[in-house]
Amino acid sequence: MQKSVQGALWMIATGVAFAAINVITPFISGQYPISSEWTAFFQYSFAFLFLFPMFLKAGLKRVATTQRFWIHLLRILAAIVGVQLWVKALSLQFPIGEGVALLMTSPLFASIGAALFLKEKATVTRIVVTIIGFMGAMLILSPSYQTMNYIAFLPLAAALFWAIYSLLIKYLTDKDHPLTLLFYLYLLMFPINLILALTSNFSHGIAGLGFEFTLELLGYLLTLGFLTMVAHFTLVKAYQAADAIYVQAFDYIKLPLNTLLGFIFFGWAVGTQFWIGAIIMIAALLYITYSESKK
Repeated sequence: MQKSVQGALWMIATGVAFAAINVITPFISGQYPISSEWTAFFQYSFAFLFLFPMFLKAGLKRVATTQRFWIHLLRILAAIVGVQLWVKALSLQFPIGEGVALLMTSPLFASIGAALFLKEKATVTRIVVTIIGFMGAMLILSPSYQTMNYIAFLPLAAALFWAIYSLLIKYLTDKDHPLTLLFYLYLLMFPINLILALTSNFSHGIAGLGFEFTLELLGYLLTLGFLTMVAHFTLVKAYQAADAIYVQAFDYIKLPLNTLLGFIFFGWAVGTQFWIGAIIMIAALLYITYSESKK
């Protein structure tokens, strides 16, 4: 299988994992009075635990070896800011469809950055497909004026920080071992997320009612952690396999997946625009996959 096709499949797997995460996160917030900061802390802590046996098998010394620690730190800081902004938006019940529509500016930011800073080849096909993907994403659920309040800037800002995170992943993939990228992601996120969590109340419930940490909640948080581990692992593999400009186009697949899951689990409406936008995006992605596989 060609590298470009591998990269596309890895990025699609990333989109599936993140779509599931974006359904479970607001469900937890709606069912349990746990703050978004603590949700993010448990999410990434459990992801680290799931990956730890893999780190041990590869050798901790090997995965911890890097000459680019400060770039890893910058990458993780960008990821943390993006995660906190997005989890906060979801915890405030900002609609998933419109939130992800705003997040779809991230592939556009990353594609531009890849051409400017990573000097990747911005072919006409790649540029056109990226733009078509963005148009399809906006068509599926363009942010309405009713929800364009201050909360809408949270996913928009998250998109910018995730674009920075994505570019730094691509920069590091041919310099450090893939597990090194994941090791420093979770290692550095742990203390930073803990500090952010400690500055927040554990529960956002009504004062005096108490809060019980149940096995059911633990199960949902473990599931969230497992999906997070999968999402970041497949993301690194995608950037390792192909150019960022190319695989970023497949990041748009998140929107129809998130919108469809939002309809299935929360009953959020899916109109004609959803299907038109999804068809446009899928057609564009199939075309670029065919075009790249011929090279």
